[in-house]
Amino acid sequence: MKATKRLITSIWTVEYEIVEQGKVRVLNYSRTDAEGYQRENELPQCELRETDERIVTHLYIKPFKQGEWVTQENATEVYEVINPQFIFSYSEQ
Repeated sequence: MKATKRLITSIWTVEYEIVEQGKVRVLNYSRTDAEGYQRENELPQCELRETDERIVTHLYIKPFKQGEWVTQENATEVYEVINPQFIFSYSEQ
């Protein structure tokens, strides 16, 4: 599954798999995923919650809405990340 986050002119795409209720494994997080750019309006929006050390702990998801950010309050799905890593380590997998 994929979801996107727009930052200025870049679209960051997270690829993940649901492993059980309320838990996901992050497979990739990249701003070079062509599908994220092509299907931004179709894919859900996301936010990766990080610790102060930039370790990802949760994934927040909501349906796409132009100009709106995903927050803990407006997320329609919240998942615990079962493979927490430094946020930019996922793009090396």
